[in-house]
Amino acid sequence: MKKIIVKTNLKSYPVFIYNSELNKLPEKLDKQKLFKNLLVVIDENVAHYYQTKIKSVFSNHLGKIRYYILPSGEKTKSERELKKIYDFLLKNNFGRDTVLIAIGGGVTGDLAGYAASTFMRGIQLVHVPTTFLSMIDSSIGGKTGINFNKKKNIIGAFYQPRLVFIDIMFLSTLPSREFNSALGELIKYGLISNIDFYNFLSDNLEKVKSLNDRVIKVVVEESVLIKAGVIQQDEFEQRGIREILNLGHTFAHAIESELGFRVKHGEAVTTGIICSLFLSNKIGLLDTSKQKNLLRLPVSVQLPAIIKKINNQNVFDAMRSDKKNKDDKIMFVLISGIGNLLVDVPAKKRDIFYALDKMKETCLV
Repeated sequence: MKKIIVKTNLKSYPVFIYNSELNKLPEKLDKQKLFKNLLVVIDENVAHYYQTKIKSVFSNHLGKIRYYILPSGEKTKSERELKKIYDFLLKNNFGRDTVLIAIGGGVTGDLAGYAASTFMRGIQLVHVPTTFLSMIDSSIGGKTGINFNKKKNIIGAFYQPRLVFIDIMFLSTLPSREFNSALGELIKYGLISNIDFYNFLSDNLEKVKSLNDRVIKVVVEESVLIKAGVIQQDEFEQRGIREILNLGHTFAHAIESELGFRVKHGEAVTTGIICSLFLSNKIGLLDTSKQKNLLRLPVSVQLPAIIKKINNQNVFDAMRSDKKNKDDKIMFVLISGIGNLLVDVPAKKRDIFYALDKMKETCLV
């Protein structure tokens, strides 16, 4: 077991990393002195494999406990599904003394987390991430939200959980496309952190893909530590530090919108990182030799063929509503070298189109 503490201005909370020890979850809830009334929100795909196991873990629970099965997919992050969770909470007489446990990937964590942040002005939240992407990224840091009017995460709140419980056992039943989609975020951590972790990823990416237990444990722990370190410095994205986590995301969110969310978020992030490397080079921040080296990892990730069909103008139009924009300018997080990021970098339309075109020439589909 590994325990990492995430420290923020408002609270600190533990992240536990286990392998095949989901039965320890009730004990961790008790040690954190959380409420006894539990709403367990489970992604429907996770429920298919693990509902019986999850219920057995809580078989001796003394308080009220209810289970809510959430539809899978990005379209679930909607007003409609949010309202259903509120309705379920009210119909089952849940009050402010409630713990909402979100068991699933990023969609589950974002939607259920936003429900927890807003129901009765906030109830206790616990994340149990079940996808590789949510383990290394979305379950840490307190971002919650829903999509609205085809805009990604445009409504949401910062709301930190009381604890995060990671069990890499869940990865054994994760579809290969879901696992593959997380590689973009993992590569992002290699790019924004340090040369040692980047080199480790370069040497071990194939072992990551083959679910080598030792390597998976290392990359999950390291990713959580990197993100926790950033969150501790800039919890609410007010100092510019946390923005480095958005490397590739201005492109990614726009690409998701343009394709009607028919690609996975992680696939869009991989695509966005490739675009960002080309853009960084085009505007003179990243020299060509470094660019070629840094492209090796993201271009080795298999992406869906639909990526090459994106319309540049539609992507550009979607970027205009990105939350990170300032003074009506589209802002990017770009890179000049491993661990050297620049935030709030504006770019010309022709350079954005150049990066999109080069990505289409380069990405592996």
